[in-house]
Amino acid sequence: MSPRMIRDLDDIVVDFQEQPDPVPAALRPGRRVPLLLLLVAKSHGAGVDWKTLQLLNWTVRSADHMELLVALQQRSDIPDRPVVRFEPALDRALDLALGLELLEQKTSRSFRLTEAGKSVVKEIENTEAFNLERQLLDQLKRKVTQAEVGRLLEWRDR
Repeated sequence: MSPRMIRDLDDIVVDFQEQPDPVPAALRPGRRVPLLLLLVAKSHGAGVDWKTLQLLNWTVRSADHMELLVALQQRSDIPDRPVVRFEPALDRALDLALGLELLEQKTSRSFRLTEAGKSVVKEIENTEAFNLERQLLDQLKRKVTQAEVGRLLEWRDR
């Protein structure tokens, strides 16, 4: 740019107005809380610890992630050790679900569905909502054990 053009730009008044930041659909509480309830329902006795929730949350984000968990349950070797991402949005959804009394906290890091939470899960299962996530969760033939969670998160054989 020539010096003349830069001088012309200096005379322009720019008005900055703050705009709301859009929240991606996957992180919206209206979507996160029901998904969280489905994850808890897939756990043993409809109760789950925080690490298992984070693992299940990570697995429903990708079919590849679920394949690793299914392989682990089938005692297959997992040559590519996954790096499970812990998602802060899940913690916010947990807090909201606790506040809405859809979950109860058994211990500092263990959660269980309340009767209201079980009712919401049944309603979700009678709709087309979360079809992809439910299909991924249905690949698990049984509940995820603490040993499997530890193996994936801590990268050691158990």
